[in-house]
Amino acid sequence: MTVLLNRRRMLGAIAAAAAGAAGASAASLGAALAAPAKGLEILGAPNGSTIVLLRLLQSGALNATAPDATFRLWRDTDELRAAIVSGRTSLFTTPTHVPANLANRGLPLKLFAILSMGHLFVISSDPGITSFKDLAGKQLVGFFKNDMPDLVFRSIARGYGMDPDKDMTITYVRTPMEAAQMLAAGRATTAILSEPPATAAIMMAKKEGRTLNRAISLQDDWKKQHGGLGLPMAGIAVHERLIEESPELLKAMAAGLPGARDWVLSDPAAAGQLGEEKMDMKAPILASALSHFNVVAEPAAKLKPGLVAFYETLLSFQPEALAGKLPPDSFYLDF
Repeated sequence: MTVLLNRRRMLGAIAAAAAGAAGASAASLGAALAAPAKGLEILGAPNGSTIVLLRLLQSGALNATAPDATFRLWRDTDELRAAIVSGRTSLFTTPTHVPANLANRGLPLKLFAILSMGHLFVISSDPGITSFKDLAGKQLVGFFKNDMPDLVFRSIARGYGMDPDKDMTITYVRTPMEAAQMLAAGRATTAILSEPPATAAIMMAKKEGRTLNRAISLQDDWKKQHGGLGLPMAGIAVHERLIEESPELLKAMAAGLPGARDWVLSDPAAAGQLGEEKMDMKAPILASALSHFNVVAEPAAKLKPGLVAFYETLLSFQPEALAGKLPPDSFYLDF
């Protein structure tokens, strides 16, 4: 916060000087404050919704406000935190609980936009599984135990009066791709998967002559249990210094995100190719998965009710996922 306070003092001094200087104009001061963001490193979470921000960058929509911006993936929250604290990044795509957690632990972060309204599925070779309650007595493979995807599944189970530790058997693996490979190889029948691993499992199994079904959409069940509120899983977060120092960049992002979203949805093959070039994803898999990502480009403030419902669910199961509390109202930005 010292940085922010120092900047406020600096802006106050500049304003005072401008007011007292003969011939100084408000227009020239405004131009100085709206200088382009220099050396901006944009970090992307390795999931399909990041492709929207990548497209925004590729399209040139940020050239005037962040002329030398670069992009790279982040793999874990320790890496992300280090980049934020060091000042290397102030803009990143992320699962929506991550910036809420970091903000509650003292980092000055805001949630700018939502890019995905959920991409979790139950994939199965069992044709008898067509609804959540059909999972009773079944064996499933899960991933990231006690992390966000697992907690969403457990919340839905509880909403249907089921105990996932008693009414079914879940075996956990380290990553969704490991679960996808087990399904594709016939070493598991049913798994909880995110996208694009869900699509990858279906495509790999088909090559082996096996049929996997997208049996259950967890976001659909979530909406049924939360009064129609969606599952805002991924978005864009920003550091307060970017808000103060580069307001024109945020305006450019707000103006350009809908078009970037529309491009991704209208040309999944090109979006898949972009993902392969920048995110180490297989283009055909990402292209096929995009229709299941529930891609959006909405202000965080507009979807605050859904975010609060999501955060409250995480708190009820795993309070440390959000550092024990909801983020403040100021966390949700509008545009």
